Amino acid sequence: MKEILFVNACMRGQGLSRTWRLSQAFLQACRERWPDAIVTERDLTGCDLPILSGPMTDERDSRFLADPHDPMFQPAWEMSRADLVVVAAPYWDLAFPAALKVYLEWASVLGITFHYTEQGAQEGLCKARNLVYITTAGGPVGEDNFGFQYLRGLGNMLGIPQAHCLTVEGLDVWGADAQALMAQGAVQARALAAAL
Repeated sequence: MKEILFVNACMRGQGLSRTWRLSQAFLQACRERWPDAIVTERDLTGCDLPILSGPMTDERDSRFLADPHDPMFQPAWEMSRADLVVVAAPYWDLAFPAALKVYLEWASVLGITFHYTEQGAQEGLCKARNLVYITTAGGPVGEDNFGFQYLRGLGNMLGIPQAHCLTVEGLDVWGADAQALMAQGAVQARALAAAL
């Protein structure tokens, strides 16, 4: 049975977020392809994860030694166990909302999502072979999709070899047909799900 982790960083919520609507087109295509799949949503719109400060990282290290299954490590365990990771986040300030960065730091735990070999090489421990990053933007994105670049690099660190980006951009550009652009994005979402 396929486990899909959906990391929802669509901060404007379901009613207003175009990124959320695009993510749902992709997830629906995934459900059609894998009817028995379990989709676990990590909703960051009300994220209460604290920022990892120096003292907090020390506490995290000591709690890991005491019990690696402490609830503190739930983000890392859900990341490591997923067969497919789907991250949806709007294009904000050349990347994504801060809540997503906080979550990704909590998901990056030595001994759960990555480790080091005896030779000092870093190896990822995640089961997923694919990470899908979904984003929308009012203006042009072009080569400045730094959110995807970061996710692709982090996915590689965690042992997820393939990263895919689904972007619909230019939605608020004067004269743009936002509805048509979103419809085209939904077609691309279904094609991507079929190709995985």
